[in-house]
Amino acid sequence: MVQKTLFELVNEVQDEASFIAFLSALSKDRQTCPGEWQHDSIESFLEASADWGQESIHGLTHYVKPDNSWKRCAQIMYMGKIYE
Repeated sequence: MVQKTLFELVNEVQDEASFIAFLSALSKDRQTCPGEWQHDSIESFLEASADWGQESIHGLTHYVKPDNSWKRCAQIMYMGKIYE
């Protein structure tokens, strides 16, 4: 069975169950790939998530904000991993 990437999972979030599955995968990603994360603390991760969420509240040049709130929340959490 081919394991999906975190990016694939974030884009598949549609409901509460898929959001929770994404959060589980995000946690595992932090444990197995810490070098791919921009932030070493939960505080800086959450701050980056909030900063990107605010920056993208009306969409961005290469980002269209989804109508689905579960997907939007997952995207904000995902971006906390990589947003500086």
